[in-house]
Amino acid sequence: MFLCGSNFVGGALACAITPTSIEPIHYIELKNGVYDDLYLSKAVDFELTDTCPNEWNFDTILWAKFNGNANAGNVDWNLETTSHLILKSRNEGEFKWKTIAVKEIHSTDDFVINYPDYFIASGQTVEYAVVNVLYGAEGNYATTKITPKFSQMFLIENGVVWGTEITDGNCNTTRCIPSSTVELLNSRYPIFIRNTLANYDTGTCAGSFVPLLDEGGCDLAYDDQHDYQRIRYQKEFMDFLADGIPKILKLPDGRLWIIQVTPSPSDSAKTKYNDREISWSWVEIGDVNSEEDLYYLGLSDVSPEWWNK
Repeated sequence: MFLCGSNFVGGALACAITPTSIEPIHYIELKNGVYDDLYLSKAVDFELTDTCPNEWNFDTILWAKFNGNANAGNVDWNLETTSHLILKSRNEGEFKWKTIAVKEIHSTDDFVINYPDYFIASGQTVEYAVVNVLYGAEGNYATTKITPKFSQMFLIENGVVWGTEITDGNCNTTRCIPSSTVELLNSRYPIFIRNTLANYDTGTCAGSFVPLLDEGGCDLAYDDQHDYQRIRYQKEFMDFLADGIPKILKLPDGRLWIIQVTPSPSDSAKTKYNDREISWSWVEIGDVNSEEDLYYLGLSDVSPEWWNK
């Protein structure tokens, strides 16, 4: 019985067939019929009609269109509203993200993104985010964290990785802060003069370097039971050092730099002829956390429009 738009239960729609249970829905079954769509939404302010919305939104839980399959995900929505997929990273506890990869999206196959990140330190927890972008407008962030650890020293250039076990190598550094002291006639102590903001590292490294195996991980391309196998890589590594291209130097203690190798590397024997190492010096030329430095030094192809200002 309805009186003035209400019924004896007290609500205008208390007897409507629309489910009003507040219990979580864990199971839905459709049978004995022909269905065009199944649409579920978190929204509570929608208008009850016999047609589905025109597109996905952030309240949509699932939408099965039954176009020859029972898929109910939002891959089609992502394809319709995604022009690029970007991958970002940041150290745990930091606020600013760094864009490390950008991929144009033309089909659902393009949503698969694989990117080897050589710019993270050993023992440093790093957060990654995959973000869909529609012509500059970012969508939701899908994030995860990892903490890499390794025991080798690595020298990396555009996906080419050389390494040595840290027990077979070493790296010594010096902090450069160009300055001078001036002794005055009427003062017992000199004055300190520093006319530049220059503040960078230099160093010398040595080791028996070999390339990383193609199948990934941190395994080096030699049998550690037969050290002499590393000798055949000596000349190739020398060519790598002398190519004049900036590189990433990573140590297992968590330090890493963007460096330029300086003249002149040397190949010398240690206790015996087949026990050899290459030593070389370097200078720091950029900030590994700077998108600008990575781009202009040729270590990243992420152009300025994708940088996080």
